[in-house]
Amino acid sequence: MSNAAVNAPSPSAPTQELSRQRALARLKALVTVIIWGASFVTTKIIVEQMDPLVLVPVRTSAGALLLFLLLRRRGEWTGFARGRLLGALAVLGFVGVALHLTIQAVGLSLTSASNTGWMVSLTPIFIALLAWRFLGERFGPLQTAGFASAMSGALLIVIAQAGGLNIFSLPSTLGDGLAFSSAITWAVFSVLSKRVIGQGRPAVLMVQVMALGCLMTLPLFVAREGWNELALLDARGWLALAFTVLLVSSLAYLFWYDALSTLNASQVGVFLYIEPLVTVLLAALLLAEPLRPLALLGGAAILGGVWLVTQSGQR
Repeated sequence: MSNAAVNAPSPSAPTQELSRQRALARLKALVTVIIWGASFVTTKIIVEQMDPLVLVPVRTSAGALLLFLLLRRRGEWTGFARGRLLGALAVLGFVGVALHLTIQAVGLSLTSASNTGWMVSLTPIFIALLAWRFLGERFGPLQTAGFASAMSGALLIVIAQAGGLNIFSLPSTLGDGLAFSSAITWAVFSVLSKRVIGQGRPAVLMVQVMALGCLMTLPLFVAREGWNELALLDARGWLALAFTVLLVSSLAYLFWYDALSTLNASQVGVFLYIEPLVTVLLAALLLAEPLRPLALLGGAAILGGVWLVTQSGQR
C-alpha cells in the first residue's frame, strides 16, 4: 500500500469538521446567553452605587472600542458607513442604545434583576407583533394564545413584586414598567435592524450603532459629572462594570454573530430561553433576591407564550 493511500484524508473528515464547527457555535451561543443573563445582575450592582444615566455612555464607549479592536485583530473590520447607511445606523443607535439601555438601566435601579430578566424575555412577542403589523408576517391563533400567556405572566410578576394586588405601588412597579418598555424598544430596534444590518457585516455595523448611541448619551455623562459617579464604585462595582464592558458589550456580540454564521437563526434563538433563568439564579445567589413562587409561575407563562409564538412562526 502506498504512502499516499495511507495518508489520504477520510471521507468523513469534512463531516467531522462541520460537526465540530456546529458544536463550537452552540457553545458560543450558550456562553453568550449566560453572559447576557448575568448582565442584569451586574448592572443592578452598578446602578445601586452610581447614577444609571452615567452607566450607559461608559458602557457603550468602552464596549464599542473593545469590539472595534477585536474585529480589527480578526481582520473583519470593513470600515465606517457613509451616507444613508450612516443615517440609518444613527437611528438604530438612538433606539437600541441611547433609549433602550437608558430605560433598562433606570428600570434596574427601581426593580429587581429577576423581574427585569423576565420582562426582557418578552421581546420575541413584541417582535412578532411588529413583524405582523409592518412586515406582513403571520400572527394567527397560536401567536395570539402565546401573547395572552406572556402578558398574563408579566402581570403575575408585577403582582409578585408589589406583594399583592396593589400593582401601582412605587417604585417597584415603575421599574417593572420600564423593564417592560425596554422589551418593546429592543423589539423596535430588531425590526428596524432587519433591513439595515444586511448591508454589511453585522458585528461591524453593531460597533457603529453602539458608538453613535454613545455619542447621544455623552451630554448626560457631562451634565451629571460622570467622572465623580465612577469614583463611588467599590471593588464589587468595578468588577461588575468590567464584566459588563469586557463581556456583555463586546465579546458576547462576537460570539453571537459567530454562532449565527454557522447555525440558522432558530437554532441559535432557542438558547435565549436560558437567559432569564440565568438571571433569576444569579440574582438569588449574588443579590439575595427572593425566588417568589408567583413570579416563577409568571416566568413560566412568559416562556410558554414565547415558545408558542416562535414555534408557530417557524411552522
